[in-house]
Amino acid sequence: MAETHLKDMIIPTVFGNWVQNLSEKTNNFIKSGIMTADSDLGGRLNQPGTKITIPYINDLDGTPNNWTDDTDIPVDNLTSGSQVGMKFYQNKAFGETDLSRLMTGAPIQQQIASRFANFWNTSDQVMLFAVLKGMFQVDDIANSKVLDLTVQSPTDANFSAKGFIAALSLIGDQPENILSAIAVNSTTYAMMKSQNLIDPIQPSNGATPINVYNGKQVVIDDDIPVNDDGTSVAYLFGNGAIRYSTSMYGTQVVDEPLKQGGRESVVQKRVGCIHPAGMSIEPSFVPTKANFPTPEDFAKKEAWTMPKDVDVKKVHLVEYKFKLDPFFVLKQKSQKAVDKAKQNAEQDTDKDQGK
Repeated sequence: MAETHLKDMIIPTVFGNWVQNLSEKTNNFIKSGIMTADSDLGGRLNQPGTKITIPYINDLDGTPNNWTDDTDIPVDNLTSGSQVGMKFYQNKAFGETDLSRLMTGAPIQQQIASRFANFWNTSDQVMLFAVLKGMFQVDDIANSKVLDLTVQSPTDANFSAKGFIAALSLIGDQPENILSAIAVNSTTYAMMKSQNLIDPIQPSNGATPINVYNGKQVVIDDDIPVNDDGTSVAYLFGNGAIRYSTSMYGTQVVDEPLKQGGRESVVQKRVGCIHPAGMSIEPSFVPTKANFPTPEDFAKKEAWTMPKDVDVKKVHLVEYKFKLDPFFVLKQKSQKAVDKAKQNAEQDTDKDQGK
């Protein structure tokens, strides 16, 4: 269980003059509506079992019969199937010792209470990217829903309008507006802006403008990596392409007067499911710890499969791989160097404090 000790706090000269260093991690997939609560999943998260069966009825198929007056009309059956989603179970605890609160005056409890929701939203984005990584490796998806210009056209692999349109074509003979959003990192977004590819739309007076590219809402999130060789990826999402729900099992405040001279902790436990519509968990898949999958488990190819009677066109997701202009990659490398230096400094501080 995590707790905040006196050694973790800097005692301020004037008590109460604390400035919260809020996380800069964004929750843009939730804000944009790509990940929205699914009531069908949500109603079954707390039911027994580690998986959720999502039934579906297939479209009508076959060929018309010849209509005559000397034969009966045959009656065909509808066929059905199911997709399977796997639940994940998570917990997190943050706490403080009585002495850290008394001697520093730090508003630790307020920070925990005000930021827990943001913490979970950010965690869900990590899980989403793990799910995407795993499902896009499945052969049926990799062969029909992935445009990798770094392999298919290495001499002309930069992000461009031409490449985007080629990626958009992977939706097949369905309307283009099925894909409603494109997710990129800030480096790719900067390159798109330099090419005058972004069209801001003002929804109403005082509202935040929505960035649009070829009619698709642009969602920016730096959890999408830029590799050292300048390659990156964009994801195209259709409405309802990601089924998502979480359920908070409980929140407890635990008072332990004998621990570390007195400790109080906030503990949350929850159940969730993030599932790409049209896909299914492979029935034989077993996470590293059976029944308790982590993002690393969902990121594996063997975790996913296409149900045999589902048309791959029903998966409204596309992955577009490309290269970035070296100028923008240089900026990204500089930021990575800054982040690495900061991480090393924090590790050195932890060693000095005996952590």
